[in-house]
Amino acid sequence: MMRFMILAWGCVLLPGAAANAAAELRPEAVHLADNKKSQAYIRDGLITGGDSAVNEFIVRDIRRASNPGGFERIVIDLEGNRNGEPVAIDRAPYYQVAVTPDEKRLVMSIHGKPRLGFDARKVSMLMRKSPVLTGVLLLPAVEEDLWTFSVDLKDERPVEVFELSNPVRVIIDIRNKS
Repeated sequence: MMRFMILAWGCVLLPGAAANAAAELRPEAVHLADNKKSQAYIRDGLITGGDSAVNEFIVRDIRRASNPGGFERIVIDLEGNRNGEPVAIDRAPYYQVAVTPDEKRLVMSIHGKPRLGFDARKVSMLMRKSPVLTGVLLLPAVEEDLWTFSVDLKDERPVEVFELSNPVRVIIDIRNKS
């Protein structure tokens, strides 16, 4: 049975290794996201990217598609926000993607002052069609300067994370098994 959750409020603590990841993280397990696809897939660790100076943003959409190049792609569309109005930004806000193969999970945290501007039901339905995902957890923005969501995988798979501009988006490519 696939697990897809949309939470309206509250806080969820992720169990197991994800909760202890910070204490166990080795410097060689921290990777920097590139600004283009580079085929640099990782199996375990933390990928960081974005610009900490971008602190107000809107998550416009989260979408996914299977790619004939051998990967499943998740795209997080981002836009700047000033006094509730969209503004152009050059880069994504600072983000982290934790890759935890033991839990078969990806956890993305975006730092800044988030505003969620997507249809959570639509995102959940789209993720349900994925051949490599078993669930998505779209958490509410419970902290003023942080938003987190997670994606559960059917099995351990390497991932690549990079960001693109015009429009600004963060890309998570999950390699297909073959």
